[in-house]
Amino acid sequence: MNREEFDINQELEQMRQDYANLKERFDKQQIINEQLIQNAMKKDVRRLFLSKRSVPAGIALTILAVILSRVQGMAWWLTLSLVLFGVLAFPALYWIYQGVREEEIYNGDILSTTETLRRFKKRYIVLEAGICLYFFAFVVAATLFMTSMDISAELMWRRGVLIALLCVGTLALEYYFARRLLNACDDIIGRLKMKDE
Repeated sequence: MNREEFDINQELEQMRQDYANLKERFDKQQIINEQLIQNAMKKDVRRLFLSKRSVPAGIALTILAVILSRVQGMAWWLTLSLVLFGVLAFPALYWIYQGVREEEIYNGDILSTTETLRRFKKRYIVLEAGICLYFFAFVVAATLFMTSMDISAELMWRRGVLIALLCVGTLALEYYFARRLLNACDDIIGRLKMKDE
């Protein structure tokens, strides 16, 4: 073996070692990046499933509100509106989460998980629109009921303003939480796409 072949072999060996070192560093970086993506996704996944986990508490509060409205002798339409809200909203929450599972978000097929999350978003928006329509109908019913009562105009206005403020406050909170949930859903989809790349 002459000097030139020896130098070429040494250069090739050095290149192999450099490549092995770069590959090892790249693999470590990939692992770190994947861990960072997983940690960021955990927060968004918790936010995504918060509504589903809070359904039993919501059902209990609705039942308590119905009982209190009956005990306090409130108008029949108020009790009926609480019952209707519970009967419509809580099954709808289970409907929007149909097919969405935490373990599939972390470990499932990226394309099908992304499609499932997009379907979840559409259903959630339909639910939010339904809640807005419900509160609009509630305000109309409350207004009609108050105008049929034999009370002073001042008391009627006070009650009307109170009902309107409660509805606007509830819808504002609903909008805030819905926006956070939908943003978390978008972030999960974005991270799944990054993971795919």
